[in-house]
Amino acid sequence: MLLTGAEPASAAASAVANAHNDVEIRTDAQHSYAELLTAQRGLSEGLFAAQGPATNSGAVGNTGEETQTGPGVPGVPGETEGGIDAGLAVVVTFLETDMAGNAVRVGIDPGLAPDVGPLGTVSELTFKQSKAVVAKLLDDHIEVPFTVADGRGIAPAESFQGGETMQAIRSCTWGFTARRSNGSGYDYGIITAGHCGNDLPIETVRFSMHGVELPFVYGWLSATTDAQFHSIPAPTSGSHHVLDDYLCRDARSYPNPSCDVTGTIARADMTVARDDMPGDFVCHTGKSSGISCGEITNINHQLRWANAPCRDSAGAIVECGHVFVKVEGQQLRGCGGDSGGPVYRGGKAYGITAATTNKSDCVSGDKLVVFSGIREVESFLSVEVLTQPVTLNAP
Repeated sequence: MLLTGAEPASAAASAVANAHNDVEIRTDAQHSYAELLTAQRGLSEGLFAAQGPATNSGAVGNTGEETQTGPGVPGVPGETEGGIDAGLAVVVTFLETDMAGNAVRVGIDPGLAPDVGPLGTVSELTFKQSKAVVAKLLDDHIEVPFTVADGRGIAPAESFQGGETMQAIRSCTWGFTARRSNGSGYDYGIITAGHCGNDLPIETVRFSMHGVELPFVYGWLSATTDAQFHSIPAPTSGSHHVLDDYLCRDARSYPNPSCDVTGTIARADMTVARDDMPGDFVCHTGKSSGISCGEITNINHQLRWANAPCRDSAGAIVECGHVFVKVEGQQLRGCGGDSGGPVYRGGKAYGITAATTNKSDCVSGDKLVVFSGIREVESFLSVEVLTQPVTLNAP
């Protein structure tokens, strides 16, 4: 246990240390935990701001001449508003508070550096040389002591998670990652709304994520749920990382914009607002409206589609069941493109978005959002939502 300042530990603190063999108290910390955490968060925000599409070439110090296309300072090649170069941002793979060293640890992977410039990339240097270059560049962007550590192999080449934009002609939002038995093992993939692409039992639209095409396996807009499952194929080389994560925060949030799925909740166990009793407060992520939250007001809602009716397994139109969940709230947003996105609370998967009111308005709140309960989705698709990450390797 590191305490701030040079004063001896108090009698109470010493008594705690004496009672526990695994507790050591030292009072030579120059910075409190709060100070280190604040500095780490500030650096994290700057790095997030600097990431994005970049055309600038060169070493981590941006010795190239082209300017980056992400947020930046006009006329200053490669510089973001926070002053952090895009080349520096892409090599940082983790940040953590080092209490023993009373510093912030910055993990780097030199192999992620941009293309060659006048000084070459840090990927061409030894790790020790790269570490020195990065340390010099970081020095102006953090006000507490820091160390540069080996973060190679930390950042996956391709990571698949919920809440991201589906790449297709008619795009929606991916929901949660899941697995489906194939008889000899599992197909790993990701779920979304069944009406995305079309509402039929046979999907004709091709969807992809990170440039990887995800084959359709099963699902459609049925009377009991609006869901479909797409598998993530094993890569031809390298690895695909299927995370038990979904986007739940703004892209610049600390420590990262993702949350882990810790479990699922049955529709019958969801609390519905009645009189003065509040319902479960849930949030949803959509590619168009972002992240917003509201209160569950009905767990037996019936969808009434204007242009996409519910269908049976043969594709015939049927009446939608009273099995969907309705969410309302003054700050709740929802619009076209949000369909399929995750609905969640505190790491628990509640469902995936099926419908919303006023699909052309992505800014205003006070919307109504309807989602398919996650247990209904799992049962309909014969899948299990992932609560542990999986790595798919090339054959």
